[in-house]
Amino acid sequence: MMRALIALGLAASLANAEADLDLILYGADGCVGHFAASHLAQQPNLKWAIAGRTKAKLEAVVADLAKEGGQSPKPEIIVSALDDKADMTWVARAKAVITGAGPFSVHGGEFLVKACAEAGVHYSDTSDEFYWQRWMIDRHDAAAQKSGAKLVLSSGFCAMAGDLGAQLTMASLGAAKGTEVALDAWLETYNGGLSAGVINTGKAIANASFPKEWNTDPYVLVPDVDAAHRVDTKVEGMSFPKYVSGEGLMVPNIFGPYDARLLRRSFAHLGQKVQLRVGAATSLYPKWTAFLATRPGSWNLKCPTQQVYTEGSWSYRFKASAGGKSETLLLSGKGDPGYHFTAWGLAETGLCLAGKTAGCAKAGAAGGVFPTMAALDADVLSKRLVSVDLLKVEKIAKAEDMIV
Repeated sequence: MMRALIALGLAASLANAEADLDLILYGADGCVGHFAASHLAQQPNLKWAIAGRTKAKLEAVVADLAKEGGQSPKPEIIVSALDDKADMTWVARAKAVITGAGPFSVHGGEFLVKACAEAGVHYSDTSDEFYWQRWMIDRHDAAAQKSGAKLVLSSGFCAMAGDLGAQLTMASLGAAKGTEVALDAWLETYNGGLSAGVINTGKAIANASFPKEWNTDPYVLVPDVDAAHRVDTKVEGMSFPKYVSGEGLMVPNIFGPYDARLLRRSFAHLGQKVQLRVGAATSLYPKWTAFLATRPGSWNLKCPTQQVYTEGSWSYRFKASAGGKSETLLLSGKGDPGYHFTAWGLAETGLCLAGKTAGCAKAGAAGGVFPTMAALDADVLSKRLVSVDLLKVEKIAKAEDMIV
């Protein structure tokens, strides 16, 4: 009884606190977090803080930001662990809290989600662990709906690039509401360093305990999906390798299962009936291998070299079809996708949720646990990412011409 009263008191204090910061970045002393902090320091008139477990490491980040310069180079420092002993009232100081401190299932990520859900503070992360994402939906979606907090999962390269490309392509197709759309998402280029985050996430998934059927359920992140919208039977929408007419031979996309699960949650939130296939061009892996082989240090699992960070690149092609019509868009970008796009994507999602990018967070949308495109406006976000040179969007007349 006493624990319940304490929890209620904490929730009340969090909800009643007044935000004096636009944004708090947790895990700023990690590799992705440091890149995100560098981007945030360049933004004008940003009231923000960096947070983490170790004061000395956070002070080193602030010192680096001061050397780099920028329009907002002096964030406040907040020291906090993520465990059942931590005082989490600091989250209510911000309009939005973002975190790159993964894997989230093993580093106390739920404590931050819970605090934001109860305080009505918007949140985003770079999570890939689908079972953890399902736990967050099951455990905290109701509280977020009640408080109005938008809890946005996975705003890094996996899976924001896929979610954004899907919505832009379907919008360009312009199919009537309620029409079933066939959507193909093919990753064509992924030139970046080996990511410690991806490897550690893989280890976390291998060691996690969750219902076995979650592994093969395409709608594991949409447990309440309407039966009429349950159109896929495989997580990636198809088996590989497979020859696709007009496309060529398709193979698995290493990020495909993570992207697909979250994309389907966006489809459900947006009332879209979509048959989804997520794969990769056969040329992706030879090109990636050549990239790694010709850039010493690209396999450094702590943080990429400056060469890898700046010389990386990616491209992701989307084809939406319905009623005999189709539309194809190619999304691409410069820089290591696993670090550059992920770090800036996380930062830009935070700026959206904090209201620093006008019209980016969907107006009037209720709180809850969302993928990026269920909470953010695809058109506004894409234009913002183009403006900061993180994204390029091209309309492709003949999709088959893009397989090389």
